[in-house]
Amino acid sequence: MSFLYAAYAATWTIHIVYLITVVRRYSHLKKEVDELNKKI
Repeated sequence: MSFLYAAYAATWTIHIVYLITVVRRYSHLKKEVDELNKKI
């Protein structure tokens, strides 16, 4: 049963790290788009 808890915790950890990565990439992309719009 302890393997089940470990898998559950690992799954949530992976999802949280993935979401943080996506948010960071999105914010970086948004800044880049804003800079490009300023140049136009």
